[in-house]
Amino acid sequence: MIDLSEENLVIVKAILQQFVPDLPVWVFGSRIKGTAKKYSDLDLAVITQQPMSIRLQADIEEAFSESDLPIFVDVIDWASCSEDFKRIILQQYEVLQTGS
Repeated sequence: MIDLSEENLVIVKAILQQFVPDLPVWVFGSRIKGTAKKYSDLDLAVITQQPMSIRLQADIEEAFSESDLPIFVDVIDWASCSEDFKRIILQQYEVLQTGS
């Protein structure tokens, strides 16, 4: 279960639908491990086959920073991750968006 209020989850999902509606997105880190503090960041992995453009990544990050979310959202591009980091994510994650 994702440790985030329903109100904030709606904001996150809306931003993802705006920028990456066709891609799966996973939540990982403290927000699904049950170790999050009130202002812990939200770690998201956008599951891409090819690296996202710098422009798209910047647009997503800007949308999150300008939103009403009281937390920082860290967006990871799966195709650009190291294999070691992918293994860490694969240990525990939750699907937030399935893509198409």
